[in-house]
Amino acid sequence: MNARVGQSSDISHSLGYAQNRDKDGGILLANFTDITASPEEQARDWMATANDYKTRCYTIIISFTPTETVMLRSMPDNGRDKIRTIIRDFLDELSERGNDLTECPYIVARHDNTDNEHFHIVIHTTDMNGKRFCDKFINKNANRAAACIAMKYGLEAPPKAVERETAHQEAEGQRRKEKAKRQHKPTASQLEIDEKMRRKRAVEEAAKRKSMLKYVIEKAAKKTDSTEAFIAALAEEGITLTRDEKKGICAVMTDPDGKIRKYSLAKDLGVDMTLIPNLSIQDKPVVKTQHSSPLKPIHQPRLNVDGGGSSRNAEHEINDGHNSDDPDEEWKRRNGYKL
Repeated sequence: MNARVGQSSDISHSLGYAQNRDKDGGILLANFTDITASPEEQARDWMATANDYKTRCYTIIISFTPTETVMLRSMPDNGRDKIRTIIRDFLDELSERGNDLTECPYIVARHDNTDNEHFHIVIHTTDMNGKRFCDKFINKNANRAAACIAMKYGLEAPPKAVERETAHQEAEGQRRKEKAKRQHKPTASQLEIDEKMRRKRAVEEAAKRKSMLKYVIEKAAKKTDSTEAFIAALAEEGITLTRDEKKGICAVMTDPDGKIRKYSLAKDLGVDMTLIPNLSIQDKPVVKTQHSSPLKPIHQPRLNVDGGGSSRNAEHEINDGHNSDDPDEEWKRRNGYKL
């Protein structure tokens, strides 16, 4: 089985030669063409939709060896059903290689007036949508498609065509493997997926928590007219203020899981500090004990309210429920020192 490609600007001649009665040219297959019409009428129909291309039609001749011809003619109905299957597969293979014939008018005519049975395929270069038939690499694609179909049905094909088609199929197979390898990456285990989702939820919850803290703090600052009221409003929400050497004024809260969290008002929460300009929390030395928590407020705030030039110090007495007879310890407890 071999394929040869030709081109013509004369549609009428190509259709007439393919259906030449002297060569027993009968139509075997057709697409968008009236097989009951004469070649002249078919040519007029094609010309009615033809664009002004130099090449009006392509002809592909599919030929078989004498041995294959004898084998085909020995089949029932002179091998017409087998030939239809082979030619259809060839046209499908040609379409898959880029020369799509789905919307193009064409005919397939059989010539059996010689010892080498052959078939003429005439293809209109203007499809039913008025677009040009893609003829890119049609010679190479037709030869390789014929070799591919010949190998599929156990027919003979030119050795070079078979060699090239075999190399082409191996290259295509390698490309498919590489593509599949890129697309199907190793899937993560369920533990890795769960951990990824846990981290994602933790980030989302942290963002919501910070947004809530910022809203509560700024709302309290706007609604209160004194520092004492501001501190009290935050305390009602379970928020206390402390000062960090690196982060400055921080808000300390305990989340529903019992974990203590500490955020800088300016750096972590982005609180508008101009809303609370008179808040001043001073550092004091602390005496740590075995039970002290590093995230608890290390002092009671000294609050300055800048009103009419006067200032007020609000001291909060701290009593942890333990009485001491030592005057120094009692003084430290009353003045904000943790023991």
